[in-house]
Amino acid sequence: MISTLQRLAGIRQDVVQGSSSSINFNANLPINVEVLKQLDASRYRLKIGRKELTTKSHKALREGEMYWGNFSQANGGILTLSQLYRQPTLFQNSAYFLDASLEAMIEIEQFSFASFKEALLEELLKENIDKTLFKTLSYMLLALNKGIVHLPFLNENKRSLIQFSLSTEGYNFYIASENLGPLEGKLRNQELHLSAMYEKSLYFLDKELPKLDMIATLSLRKEVHPLFDTHELSLDLKG
Repeated sequence: MISTLQRLAGIRQDVVQGSSSSINFNANLPINVEVLKQLDASRYRLKIGRKELTTKSHKALREGEMYWGNFSQANGGILTLSQLYRQPTLFQNSAYFLDASLEAMIEIEQFSFASFKEALLEELLKENIDKTLFKTLSYMLLALNKGIVHLPFLNENKRSLIQFSLSTEGYNFYIASENLGPLEGKLRNQELHLSAMYEKSLYFLDKELPKLDMIATLSLRKEVHPLFDTHELSLDLKG
């Protein structure tokens, strides 16, 4: 099961990327948008990649926070930003992601909740543990106490988040990535049911999953929520 999630999280965009200082306005996948400043009721200063721009949004946005969204350029050079969706708090700051492979974090083939909890406690009890690492591991432990495995890691310097829980019928999971936005799904008796928020992501997954020998039922959802986020705990993420 975990190997299936690992392959899903590792799916990469295969379109040619532009330079880091420019914007691919007709992006083939959702983009990451940082809200730098609210200028008035509907105008915002945004950052996409290394490019800053000013645009309007009918949806109220929060300063200093990250969103997924669709970005396009129509005839006449008119820029359109649509379907903005706030990223989970635990996904927004790369400092709270472990710079380690998924294989280094857990036993993929022989995973157990008990051994994973024991490993987290062992790391938390180490002397002189870094404050940021302590918080990250604490979030992982708090999620585990709710029956949810929370795995934030950097994949080729890109943020990736896998969450999953076990039910009587199988596994429920949530995956967030910079390239595809949020995904959620269920794994039941080797049957994979996968939902995405963005049509671009769904189209990309429909093409890529067969290459990985993965067959899934795909669908669109208006919203996709993480299994665990900071509204469920009291630790101060900014401390």
